[in-house]
Amino acid sequence: MQPIPNNTLPTGTRALRELLWLAAPLVAVSASRILMGFIDVLMVSRLGTEALAAISPAAFLIWVFLWGAMGTATSVQTFTSQADGQGQAARGAEYTWQTVYLGLASWVVAAPVAALLPALIQWIGTVGGQTPGVLQAQIDYSVITIWAMLPAVIAAGLEGFFNGIKRPMVTLVAALVSLVVNALANWLFIFGPTLGWPALTIPGLGTIPAFSVTFPAFGIWGAGLGTVVGWWARALLLFVVFVSADANLRYRTRRALRPSVAKIVDIFRIGLPTAAMGVFEIGAWVVFLNFIAPHYGTAALAATNAAMQYTHVAFMPAVGIGMALCSQVGFAIGAQRMHEAVFRTRVALWLNMLYMGLAGLFLFLAREPLLRVMSTDDLVLSIGGWIMLWVSLYQVFDAMSITYIFSLRGAGDTTMPAIFSAACCWILFVGGSYALHIFAPQLGIHGPWWMAVAYLTALGLLLWWRFRSGVWQHVKVFSAAASTPADEIDAAAPLTGLEPAEAGHAHQRAGA
Repeated sequence: MQPIPNNTLPTGTRALRELLWLAAPLVAVSASRILMGFIDVLMVSRLGTEALAAISPAAFLIWVFLWGAMGTATSVQTFTSQADGQGQAARGAEYTWQTVYLGLASWVVAAPVAALLPALIQWIGTVGGQTPGVLQAQIDYSVITIWAMLPAVIAAGLEGFFNGIKRPMVTLVAALVSLVVNALANWLFIFGPTLGWPALTIPGLGTIPAFSVTFPAFGIWGAGLGTVVGWWARALLLFVVFVSADANLRYRTRRALRPSVAKIVDIFRIGLPTAAMGVFEIGAWVVFLNFIAPHYGTAALAATNAAMQYTHVAFMPAVGIGMALCSQVGFAIGAQRMHEAVFRTRVALWLNMLYMGLAGLFLFLAREPLLRVMSTDDLVLSIGGWIMLWVSLYQVFDAMSITYIFSLRGAGDTTMPAIFSAACCWILFVGGSYALHIFAPQLGIHGPWWMAVAYLTALGLLLWWRFRSGVWQHVKVFSAAASTPADEIDAAAPLTGLEPAEAGHAHQRAGA
């Protein structure tokens, strides 16, 4: 395959339009992931302050385990997008099947983790000084939510495939269905409503007897069950589309299911650093929420949890843009268009910085009404108002981090970003927060949040430097051992009569 000249770049307006077209459904997809947790928090908040204080620490702890496998599976997007740029998108299906097998293996991990979680949470809570009520609520939520591991891992791999071939509407539909299923399951299993109908008499047909069923009110445990049900709905819908006749015709999805050790090794080589980055970052927040924040009181912990829900919702559009950028960068590299990868990253960076800067301003200006949705406790509102100020300060640097992480991920450059993330979140955030707790306790919960600002600012600047270095342009994603014989590769391009790279580029322009 001959490289396409680097001077054939789109205009800035066209590049922005293409990014927005691809990102729009992915913004909704990424937002739905946080909204699933947001729905849990919103519904659980009706159970009281202890339940509200418990759910975020418990959710972060669960995500440490889930993301260890899910993060690895997301590397499918890198393989699929680069293969698509080469005109060989069907190779992505081969890697996708390997993540299905990883999902099945993760189920084996879930059982012992579920058995050990109560003791682990008790130990964390004892060291962190949490109240018995908050501890029990965390246990109730965690022991059921951990069982989302299998469907979540499978869904991550399948989403990576569909995003990589630029069919984000498939992932969007699955995400929206999952969100509705999760909300419905939450309502049924948290509050235990009674559903049914009275006796109905229909002339000429007789009487339909009355019927009613009362669901058990599981409280916070029911929120965890709703999350599991939602993930299953998501994974199953994605899988049905993946093995459909149309997908099989284009990408040989039913013929690519052979297990491959070499491809699994490739997935771990590219995806494991991504998983490690997530584990490091989530683990840092677990330590903060369980060992540091509780020392400042239940109100400070509840205020932290409430503020974090809004920051999660705020950065999800930027994550969606990053996911779209990952596919664009991977495609450009597969087609040997390095200058295009740089150009598209620059467009995404300015868009994300503009959006997150405005989001930070909104979080600060609307802090009081936003917090009142979560709590009416005056102390929670007072502390939360200051926290909303601190989180608004790092939004632009968070935009830099998100953009460069996904751009580098599209290139397969995942190891150094993971190292940068681990150093910043554990040295600056966790280490700095603990030091302020010991040596400057009079700062209260604000000291640790200042360290969060420092951590995200430093990470954004380090990732900017990594991208500027150009090392990512020399990363080899596909190993020789995992190469598929040429006569077995289905280019799977819906357009014919083109060279592979040209077909792939036209495929991208058409939005197929």
